[in-house]
Amino acid sequence: KRQTFVQRSTVSEIMQTVNEPALAALLIGKASRASELNIRFRMREESVYSKTDIAISAEVLVTIVGNLIDNAYEAMDTDSGQEKPKELLFGIYSRPGALLITVEDTGQGIPRESLDHIFKNGYSTKGQDRGTGLWQVKKLAADFGGTVSVTSRPGVGSSFSVSFKKKGHNKDV
Repeated sequence: KRQTFVQRSTVSEIMQTVNEPALAALLIGKASRASELNIRFRMREESVYSKTDIAISAEVLVTIVGNLIDNAYEAMDTDSGQEKPKELLFGIYSRPGALLITVEDTGQGIPRESLDHIFKNGYSTKGQDRGTGLWQVKKLAADFGGTVSVTSRPGVGSSFSVSFKKKGHNKDV
């Protein structure tokens, strides 16, 4: 019963926060997946997104957010023997002409020697035929005037931020 209540409150929070049906649906699906993986999915306080604030397509947002959340889940899916809580904290903040997306996890973190390579197409520490998600995130962000940043501490977790600011021109999306 508790899990159902948590899911209902998360779904309600997402629906009230995200004014973009495709992105809201993705987040609800990811929150549901989190409960299956025994990961606590939380929305950051004061998150708010209105699709009228900035011209970025739902498809671009779904790709960026989906890749960041999937990577966070994988980072927390390793059995490191540590019994620390698994938690994903998702934030989205928009205002006219600007958007910030944040994804923080309590995963294993990214080794310092890998940080310079994680956005390269095909780079992965998880095997062959991998390594396109973060490259795609960085490319899409750049294509629409955005930037991606990451901070990570091995054994503690990682935090990704994607920000967009409209620059004097309105690029068709």
